[in-house]
Amino acid sequence: MGVYRLRWRRFQRKIKKYYRRARRFLLLRMVWPAMYLLGCLRKIDPKLVVFANELEEEPCDNFRPLMRELESRGYRCVYFGRSRSLSSSRVTHYLRMLRFFFTYARARALFVSDAYTPANGRRPRKGTVYIQLWHGCGAFKKWGYSTANLKWGPGPKTLKWLPLHRHYTYACVSSPVVIPCYAEAFHCDASVIKPWGAPRTDYYFRPGICEKNSEAIRQAFPEIGERRIVLYAPTFRGNSNKAARHDDVLDYHALSHALSENAVLLLKPHPRAKTEIPAPEPGERPFVFDAGALPIEQLLCAADLVISDYSSLIFEYALLGRPMLFYAYDLMDYETSRSFYYPYFEFVPGDLVWDTEDVIAGIRSNLFEDGFDAERVARFRARFMSACDGSSAERILREVGLL
Repeated sequence: MGVYRLRWRRFQRKIKKYYRRARRFLLLRMVWPAMYLLGCLRKIDPKLVVFANELEEEPCDNFRPLMRELESRGYRCVYFGRSRSLSSSRVTHYLRMLRFFFTYARARALFVSDAYTPANGRRPRKGTVYIQLWHGCGAFKKWGYSTANLKWGPGPKTLKWLPLHRHYTYACVSSPVVIPCYAEAFHCDASVIKPWGAPRTDYYFRPGICEKNSEAIRQAFPEIGERRIVLYAPTFRGNSNKAARHDDVLDYHALSHALSENAVLLLKPHPRAKTEIPAPEPGERPFVFDAGALPIEQLLCAADLVISDYSSLIFEYALLGRPMLFYAYDLMDYETSRSFYYPYFEFVPGDLVWDTEDVIAGIRSNLFEDGFDAERVARFRARFMSACDGSSAERILREVGLL
């Protein structure tokens, strides 16, 4: 009986899998395009702009500067994000999609910052522009069609019947040098990719913004005092967004014993990968602080040094010209499962560290000794962030014809 029960469960899983695929196929290729065409029966509203993101409940940092500028000029901005209620019914979801397509069909422009699946099924009508802003600058770890034959992301068969990143009018990037990477990832012509910058990077060019955020962080964590701030912000592990996890591989107590007199560690795990912050030992000065709820742009402005691994936040941090360490303890596994657009050892603009002792030595060298190579970071910034100059939002709106 056990063998038959196991076979029955496997059969059920296969049926559910094919059912989900069939449902997505029908939605993408038939239902959603039909809804969009129905919405196109009405004229375009020249002052209507839609912003959409399946992953965020509220408008993301790439959307907010554009929305503020557009609203100040009389545009009506409508945002479609992830449902606030995890228990929302499928009927509610379909009603939201109906509203999205009817709104999108009348919009002058649609902005997305990730792969917004509903919009992939139909090319925008004449008079509407569809702009991909993407959520990361530069080009680091591979994604989209670049990962079709790797463990990460959808396989070639899935991409054939459920294509991603279709029908962009423009896709904005941080530098001309990364255009081929995005063209490969989006499986589109390179002429679609435009080096117009990233709206959220305008934040780092505001006068006094770093000093303001440093003071805010020290007020949020008074125990920091006058110590230097080290931010540890790794990307998540796992072969998909749903299976994301954070690996606690650093010896925080060893770091504390070696550095706590002069530095603190702010831990910012990836939003999809939660972790517990280690408590200090009895009599130990607080050293590790939970920065998970704080905005990454605020933390980058306040940090004297960033420890990362494969996260695209290093491109934004390069705008500040400060030291970075790259804790790539699982580099070989990550390269096999995800891979990179550039050779890792030649690409990263900072010292590579492999264990806790290396991290301690790297922090001491870059913050308290004369080991920081500022020119290396400057070359990296010039290569990968040349289009981010504090005016990205205005440039994008002007180039797409909204200003």
